[in-house]
Amino acid sequence: MASHDEDESDISPAAASHQLPRIFIIAGPSATGKSTVASAIAETFRLPMVEGDDLHPQNNIDKMSQGHPLTDDDRWGWLKTVASVSVNSSKPPTSPPHELGSEQRGRPACITPCSALKRKYRDLLRSQLPEPETAILHFLFLTASEKELLRRIEERNKHFMKNNMVRSQIVTAEVPRTLELDGGEEWSDGDVENDCTVIRTDNLSPDEVVEKAVEVVKQLMISEVENVYFGGGGESDEGSDVGGI
Repeated sequence: MASHDEDESDISPAAASHQLPRIFIIAGPSATGKSTVASAIAETFRLPMVEGDDLHPQNNIDKMSQGHPLTDDDRWGWLKTVASVSVNSSKPPTSPPHELGSEQRGRPACITPCSALKRKYRDLLRSQLPEPETAILHFLFLTASEKELLRRIEERNKHFMKNNMVRSQIVTAEVPRTLELDGGEEWSDGDVENDCTVIRTDNLSPDEVVEKAVEVVKQLMISEVENVYFGGGGESDEGSDVGGI
């Protein structure tokens, strides 16, 4: 065990990276199942979960309840809170994948459902914390067609999100571009969001979405590729080996 007098420079970058918390943001429009997926992941690995919607200030909640879409100005303070609360809430999993090595098993993590619809919102989360390499961030972006999302929202009771709000979210949403080919077009390096995995949910049951998301998080937890940090903005030459689903 390192003594309190040990110089921080004696800690190798690889060892230091194992101490960084992992923050898994479950993103996407309303009615894609973010909270359900996040709860299942948190339960599977026994990790803390921060519900992003619970962190909205009352003004935002009132605005959405009245059917008014949030503006960017409404979101900035909320996203900052999501970032800080997620990192501060991180704890080591008490049921980690058995493939994890001893160093990885003690790494704190947190599961956070948060819409993060636009790239600039995800960029703000990436850059929010004051010091570089404060946490390792990955987005699981859930998406579906407008028709499917409207069907799901109509089945919900007592939810503040109205149909016009769902349409607004669909218009607003910028599905991350991953390393997979999309429509035959290969994205340039500047377009790709290496820390994102897209899960398309239209033709999947809730259980199938959960199964895919849990597997994505498991693979990311055991992966040695750690390429994007809160605050650091640095990326390796390799993207996520999970890609879009």
